[in-house]
Parts: sequence; C-alpha cells; structure tokens
Amino acid sequence: MRRSILAAAAAILVLGAVPGRALAQQPEVALVYRLLQEGQMVINPAAGGERRAQLGDRLRNRDVVATSANTRAALRFTDDGSILRINPGSQVRLTSGDERGAVVRTLQLEFGEVWARVNRRNGSEFRIQTPAGVAAVKGTEFLVRIDSAGGTVVITLEGVVEFFNQAGRTDVGAGQQASAGSPSDAPEARRATREELRRAEEVGGEDAADAGRATWVEVQLQHADGRVRTLMMQVPADALRGRVQGTP
Repeated sequence: MRRSILAAAAAILVLGAVPGRALAQQPEVALVYRLLQEGQMVINPAAGGERRAQLGDRLRNRDVVATSANTRAALRFTDDGSILRINPGSQVRLTSGDERGAVVRTLQLEFGEVWARVNRRNGSEFRIQTPAGVAAVKGTEFLVRIDSAGGTVVITLEGVVEFFNQAGRTDVGAGQQASAGSPSDAPEARRATREELRRAEEVGGEDAADAGRATWVEVQLQHADGRVRTLMMQVPADALRGRVQGTP
C-alpha cells in the first residue's frame, strides 16, 4: 500500500514538472507597444485562454494575435527591437526557435497585412510564412499582404527579401514587389509603382523611419544603345525640395 502511494506521488511530481518544461520552451518573443484606432486585438496564448490585448502585454512562442476590422497594432521584439505593424483584420502566429545554431523567428501570417522593420543581428533569421510562400530577411523594411484570393504580395522598401515557395524563389530588392497566387505559382520580382511603395510606408506609420522625410522618385537611365532602365529611389524630401528650387 505504501509502495502504491509513493508511486502515485512520484507520478504527480512528474506530471507537475511538465508545465514547467513547456513554459521554459516558450520564451518571451515580443511585447505589445501600440494599439491604435479601436484598440481591439485578441491574444490566443499557446498555453492558456484567449484574452484581449493590453499595452505592455508580453507575447510568448506560439502565441496568436488577431486585430479587429478597425484596429492597428504594433509589436516590438524583445531580443533585437525589430518592429512588426499589424493592419486591421489580420492574424499572426509568433514562433521562435533554433535552426543549425541560428535563432529563427517565423511569423505565420494567416490572413491580413503586416509591415516589418527588422534590425540586423548576427546568428538570427526572420521569416514571414503565408499560404503561398515564405519571405525571409536578415535586415530590412518590407510589407507582406495576403489578398482575398489567398495570394501573397511582398513589397520591399529597404534591403532585400528572399521570397520563395515550392515553385521557385526570387530576391525582392528595395522598390520592388513580388507576388504568388499559390505555393505552385513561382514568384517573380518586378518594379513596384510609386503608389504601392507609398502605401506600404503608410502601413509602417510612426515606426517607418523615413515617413514624411523622404519620397519615392522614378529615375530612367538610358544606355548608349538606346535601352532604358527604370529605377525607384528614395530621396530625402529636403534634398528634393532644394533641387526643385534650384539650390545646388
């Protein structure tokens, strides 16, 4: 009888240790530092019940956040200060883990639109996964959107984003965009329009460092053989104003 009681007690201790280990595997990933418009965002923790988000809330590995139809939110990652802006009607799952010695953060965008500014950090990778592909970066500013048909659009404002799926991959440089309607649709980069780039910056709001201080300019370069190449460049507003007014 005593042996049975001891065995049962040991079993309780073992079972009681499991939640502790699970929590240890769920480190803090980010915190909620902006809730705009209606401020209605829901957090669905990996280990717990759904709750309404509050400023300063800490988000852990595998937590899911979802904004209402009239709410924008911003998260700041606790390890390097990278920022994620979430547009209305969006849902994202945050995951963080190790792959071959590198810290990999993967944001699973299930629907909606996000803007990110990723700070460069050795030994870490940042990815946004969508139903149609994956956008992988190491330090940049970009936007990812899932359209009504489930396709994915990636627009890069700064740096380079590698966008890939099972059909292929492409590098999306600053001023470019790429899209894929499904995992079997190979993405291909093309020049983004000035309107697309401006809208992408607007999603970044106050967190877009160049907002209100720079503008996108279309520049056409003509080669000696007559070929024309078009580039999209960000130019500081003050510098552009000086040129227009004739200031050297």
